[in-house]
Amino acid sequence: MSDSEVNGGLVSETLPIPEIPKCLQIRTVMKSLTSYTEAQQFDNYRVAAHTCVWAPQEGASNFGQLRAAIMMHLRFDGTFGFAGGLIDAGEDVVAGVNREMAEEIGWSPTANPVTWSDYYNTHVDHNRQLVLHFFIKQLTLEQFVALERGALLASEYGNEVLGSVRVPLYTMENMYNGLPAFLNNKFVGTAKQQLLLTLHHLHLLTEEEISDVIYKSQNLKLGPNRF
Repeated sequence: MSDSEVNGGLVSETLPIPEIPKCLQIRTVMKSLTSYTEAQQFDNYRVAAHTCVWAPQEGASNFGQLRAAIMMHLRFDGTFGFAGGLIDAGEDVVAGVNREMAEEIGWSPTANPVTWSDYYNTHVDHNRQLVLHFFIKQLTLEQFVALERGALLASEYGNEVLGSVRVPLYTMENMYNGLPAFLNNKFVGTAKQQLLLTLHHLHLLTEEEISDVIYKSQNLKLGPNRF
């Protein structure tokens, strides 16, 4: 595959739209999903980029199978999201997302940068005139734990970011607590859809498991045994 320069960096000419499981082929996901190349036509839109940082984690806890450690954070507005933010005018997308991650979670772009090989997808929000690029970055579990600890020292901790969390990827015995309950939090923008797409892309949950989790999240939240 040939490469071409985009915003000062090497980017594949064809960054394909990823496979979307049937249970997530809903209007809010499919309508805004576009290829990286197609998104370039909206040159008057603001650009943002975010990254799902994750690490494989085998074994089980007292509450369920661990599968992986996935980092999200509680934002200043009370919603959950991924590290990242707006790209400055004229700034390379990859450079911008690394800068935002350094500010928000103490990320070290020089030690282990997010690159175009970590790119996953792009959404376009026409109402807000915003292009949203999403990356998925794998770490070792040791690197992940070190990042969690160092995030407390990030320049935006306590301001834009109010704390990092690991996403519970299990469902507990009452069929609601764990991931189904977590999905009933408020998420910013496309963060909830990106989380579920990431779980499918990384083969952490099967399409059937994702569909089951969505069902339980929507239908069991008022059950008498949810606590």
